[in-house]
Amino acid sequence: MLLIDGCSAVESIFALLLPRVTEANSAPAELFGAPHRSPAVQAHPFSQPHQRHIHKESDRIVQRTLSGCFGCGDLNHNNCSIITENVNKDRIRDDIIICQRSLKQLYHELFDEALAEYNEKQKRRDRKIANYLEHIRHSRQEKEFHEAIFQVGNRDDTGVDSDMCKEVAAVLEEYARSFEERNPHLILFNAVIHMDESTPHLHLDFVPVCDEKRKNGMRVRNSLTGALRQQGLEGEGISNTITMAWLEQEKEHIGQLMLEHGIEWVKLGTHEKHKSVSKYKAEKLREEIDAADKLLDMKMSELSSVEDQVRAAESTLEDKKQELSESEERLSSVTAETEKADADLSKKVEQINKALKYLPDLRKHEDAEHEYLVAVSELHDMLKSGMSILRNKESIISRIDTLKSLTQKAMDKRDKAELTIYDLRQRGEEVTTERDNALEKLNTVRAEKSALYSELKTVKAENMEYSEVLAMLERIAPTILRQAKEMLREQQQREQAQQLEYQPTRKKKSWGLE
Repeated sequence: MLLIDGCSAVESIFALLLPRVTEANSAPAELFGAPHRSPAVQAHPFSQPHQRHIHKESDRIVQRTLSGCFGCGDLNHNNCSIITENVNKDRIRDDIIICQRSLKQLYHELFDEALAEYNEKQKRRDRKIANYLEHIRHSRQEKEFHEAIFQVGNRDDTGVDSDMCKEVAAVLEEYARSFEERNPHLILFNAVIHMDESTPHLHLDFVPVCDEKRKNGMRVRNSLTGALRQQGLEGEGISNTITMAWLEQEKEHIGQLMLEHGIEWVKLGTHEKHKSVSKYKAEKLREEIDAADKLLDMKMSELSSVEDQVRAAESTLEDKKQELSESEERLSSVTAETEKADADLSKKVEQINKALKYLPDLRKHEDAEHEYLVAVSELHDMLKSGMSILRNKESIISRIDTLKSLTQKAMDKRDKAELTIYDLRQRGEEVTTERDNALEKLNTVRAEKSALYSELKTVKAENMEYSEVLAMLERIAPTILRQAKEMLREQQQREQAQQLEYQPTRKKKSWGLE
């Protein structure tokens, strides 16, 4: 989702369209495009609960329009951190501060427990979230907080110098103080009624909190759509999104409070015209303004719906990309295991070949056997007669010693051969078992690899489908998306220019030179 200085693409395009409506119908521009102001705000006498009474105009209940929209959420503007030329500095002290809390501290209170639970379940360090506020700040799907702006009447009939100013401020204050009673999933942290511009209006800044079990992600999270659904709201298509339905619900409640204060809510296209010429002209002008507001609301609704669809498609696409990444990682792991199994099998074969070298040398065995037979034959010849024995006494003893030596060597070789054969047989059985296990594991890994290839192919197909959905959404509203991108580019250029303009110059040290 496109963000411009904390605003969504819908709000940014809304700001683009608003000056045209203001120029054509003299609508109150300060409702949505109010300038930045300074923090010099004091307690206002109306900050206490207002005493209700019926305000009469010619002995009749007065009629006023009611406007509401989502704002950009500029806390510097809301809390008067900067003052511009179109702000009445003398009226800043009249601003009504209803609530001012630290956004950072509120995030700790709302999300720290759920964040700890989420991080504890993560096995990979890169998936852990260190700071949830910064995580949302850089997210393309959600905003750090949302802002709603409400205004009763306009600068022509309910200006800050009119008799209705205090009554309207009381209505807005009563509404703001009961905001969280009706919206338990929208946590208010900043609420101010501006009395220093042409028309009183209310800025409400809140953090949406959705608490629901999810397969992936945090249990308690920042989600406006999820929070509104948990409050029982549902959208009805592109002409009435869930956020527009919530705005209408809140406007209905403000309308009831207006009636209790003697102010009738004049809805678009439903109020009757007064009989007098002056009243008729005033109502005619108001009808034109309301028609422009209605057109603007319709465009906002269409933009909001497109933005919701794009956000949902982007979220699904991100999930699919994550699944694709996980599948590729698993495939890489299985491939590595396959290669390792092949290497282990080759190593076992090499060990078997080395073991074969320990078998007896048959050639040496034949030489020893021949020497033994020669010695026996010679000894047999020497023992044929007594005279031969006496004559070859020394030779006979030598032959006997030779036979003893050969016999001992033969026995040693036999024992060694028996041990070698036993060891080789035992080692062969172990190698056979290891080989069978390695082959079984290799077959399992290959089957899993094949399944992962199929899963990867399916995920890539789904990824392509969601990419086509995004392309279709761009075809549905190309002008809107192009305007948003142009505004983003212009805003970035302005920010870069401001940074260059206000960047403090660094003094260079030199030998007497600046």
